[in-house]
Amino acid sequence: MSTRSTIRAGLAAALAAALLATACGSGGAEVGSGETPGVTAPQIIADVVRADGSSDTAAAVASTDELGTDLYRRLLSDAGTDAGNLLLSPISIELALAMTRNGAAGQTRDQMDHVLHTGAGDELDRSLNALDQALATRSGHRGDQNRNGDVALAVANSLWGQQGFRFEQPFLDTLASDYGAGMHVVDYGGDADGSRRTINQWVADRTDDKIPELLPGGSIDAMTRLVLANAVYFKAPWAAPFTEVGSQPFTRADGTVVSAPAMSASKTARTSSGSGWQAATIPYLGGELSMTVIVPDDLAAFEQALDGSTLAAIAAAPAQPLGRPQMPTFTFRSSSQLQGPLSAAGMPLAFDPQAADFSAMTADDHLFVSDVYHQAFIAVDEQGTEAAAATASVMEATSAISSSLVVDRPFVFVIRDEATGATLFLGRVTDPTAT
Repeated sequence: MSTRSTIRAGLAAALAAALLATACGSGGAEVGSGETPGVTAPQIIADVVRADGSSDTAAAVASTDELGTDLYRRLLSDAGTDAGNLLLSPISIELALAMTRNGAAGQTRDQMDHVLHTGAGDELDRSLNALDQALATRSGHRGDQNRNGDVALAVANSLWGQQGFRFEQPFLDTLASDYGAGMHVVDYGGDADGSRRTINQWVADRTDDKIPELLPGGSIDAMTRLVLANAVYFKAPWAAPFTEVGSQPFTRADGTVVSAPAMSASKTARTSSGSGWQAATIPYLGGELSMTVIVPDDLAAFEQALDGSTLAAIAAAPAQPLGRPQMPTFTFRSSSQLQGPLSAAGMPLAFDPQAADFSAMTADDHLFVSDVYHQAFIAVDEQGTEAAAATASVMEATSAISSSLVVDRPFVFVIRDEATGATLFLGRVTDPTAT
């Protein structure tokens, strides 16, 4: 990776039609000579060095886990008795909100700090930068004398700003330095739906088309000024493949039984248990990433109490070698609009057209977050796991287990980075036959 971010924010003085003049007058930058693959929007390059990844990742991991489990509980609560399979990517949502937080001020910033479980300074930014750069090293060819394959884990951030609209230079510089996020210039006023399709294409390109339409029709309009987007893609084979065992009974949350395709794990899995739960942790090839399957005695009680410290405790629980755990294969996707859960979590001001304060982002207009869109996809089979997620924060202007664990009932799963403990994906399966 170059010491200078290849996608950095700034000022396009060379393009009159795409001019982004800074309100603080700290200097400009030229339009980059290369375009982002699959994207036609001009990209702005600023002379900002990407911060090194030497900071501690602990603050980012703690914030991500607390935010992810909080939203998990709230989404289940909102769904009520209709709650089925659920999937979200805490790291994707964390990065999109943390970028947005850098444009907030006053009480709006305080509330976002509260929801992100972080202090008021830049510790979270630097910690997320270190985590992002650590995760970037997880991709590559892995294996030993018994098994070889490729692991893919990619995280990308981007900004999509209205042409001719001024953004504060410190805001742009922070997102370039700590998030590697560059500013693409689009015209929401002249072609809102075309801008929406362009952003969706960027997401699709970075998720292997698993998230083809993050922003639904009508989510972008002429009053949109900025979209902050994140995309995460993960694909990895198991350290040792599962074996197919045919269809097996699975008892759903409502007590009914379905027949679901199942697989049996290898001896590389390890088991742990605690008060009211059993778990199996299965490594992916290379051992740097893993999936933990958690089978609670009482799913509702477990989920109601689930928080970041619970995930940390399960990850740290003493583990024993596991014989041949059995679990279903599954494939599904989730789509969520997070305005309601995030407001309930403690940041309603960000979504208030009149009271939101994003003056650290721009002095040109009064902005608020119209919504936060999130989608996630996962496919788990005998060979491994493929998962993808994307999050977009849309800114609008205001007019004025035992030795042989059998997973045959609803369960929670976590895909984590082993070295840092970061939660990449968090979900539940109540019906493995549902898509």
